[in-house]
Amino acid sequence: MRLAIVLGLAAGLLLTGCDAAGQEAPPAAPTRTTPPAAPTRTVPPTTAPVTPASTRPPVTVDAPCPYAGAAAVMDIVGQHITRTTVTSTTPHPGCAFYRPNGEKAADLAVSVLASATAAQAEAIRLTGPGANPVDTVADGGTVAITGDGALLAVSKARALVVVRINQPVSLEAIELAKLVVARL
Repeated sequence: MRLAIVLGLAAGLLLTGCDAAGQEAPPAAPTRTTPPAAPTRTVPPTTAPVTPASTRPPVTVDAPCPYAGAAAVMDIVGQHITRTTVTSTTPHPGCAFYRPNGEKAADLAVSVLASATAAQAEAIRLTGPGANPVDTVADGGTVAITGDGALLAVSKARALVVVRINQPVSLEAIELAKLVVARL
């Protein structure tokens, strides 16, 4: 019990700010209850790389082609067409025409390049160096006979029109290209 009294008196003296001799004790150094804050540095926000807006992948559906009807394509290629699909590509859709056995008879695609010169160069590159020139459609291009049929590429300003048919005949490809170019 005496120990408790002694401790109580000592605590009282400390709380009143007096030392054991009755003199006022110097003020104690302030105590910190939290660590000192780290110096702050202002850093400008970094700029994230700009990425193009996400685009939806192309969707292909059974639908009429905006460039040519199935009957017109059937007349040009001389094959029955039982199915037409449209692929939602930007800014122009693509079309495919199918025979009754499911084989693709014709494929039409349109893309837009950075310049008319780029579109013309791509029309020539796509068909290769041995392709024949096409001067009767839009700004011209080339057509090549391949193992799978005919491949034609022509430009109209910045637009690149690509026609593939399952026959090794360039005349039909040229006629289909004229239909597409007329609708651009």
